[in-house]
Amino acid sequence: KNERVLDVGSGLGIDSFIACHATGPHGEVVGIDISSKQVNHAQTRASERGITNLQFHAADMESIPLEDNSVDVIISNGAFCLAPNKQKAFEELFRVLKPGGRISVCTTTQLDSLESGVSWPICMKMFIPKKDLEPLCRQIGFTNVIVDDSDSSMTMEIPEEVLQHSSNNPSRHRVHVGGDDFKHLEEVDMDKLCARVCVVAEKPISTKL
Repeated sequence: KNERVLDVGSGLGIDSFIACHATGPHGEVVGIDISSKQVNHAQTRASERGITNLQFHAADMESIPLEDNSVDVIISNGAFCLAPNKQKAFEELFRVLKPGGRISVCTTTQLDSLESGVSWPICMKMFIPKKDLEPLCRQIGFTNVIVDDSDSSMTMEIPEEVLQHSSNNPSRHRVHVGGDDFKHLEEVDMDKLCARVCVVAEKPISTKL
């Protein structure tokens, strides 16, 4: 309650609205996203609902437009896997986080090196190796770093009613549909290559940037 929360990669604002409810009317939530279109959509929704302590900005997570030591909590759900420079992005979180503040970053990682000579989606090439996350965060200065992989599966169950509704187009349920570039990946077990994780950590009470 009553905290300032930063949502990195806020998209259409779903997590930001949830955070706004959690932090209460005396708290504040700031969402940033690289997509101006999604930022405008989210800000319009907040304005229509009369929410004054929630704002959205078009910004890059590698250059966050906030002052040093200015937020209590940072959340991110999925955006970090696409950051070109993971170290710079985590350094920015550390910079804007208040001493004693904490982060919760959900991202997708590589479990092993991708096989050379195989055409991989650009997003998978950008995933950080899971084993590198904790050392990176500790190097930057975060403490109490935990990489939670308790819900790491890349697969999901599709409700039966959805399957029935779209049974005339089974290709909708395949990964990377729309071209032949990734047809060779249709039978690949992504759980052996990638894992979703949640990185939680804190900024020490006493620290130097």
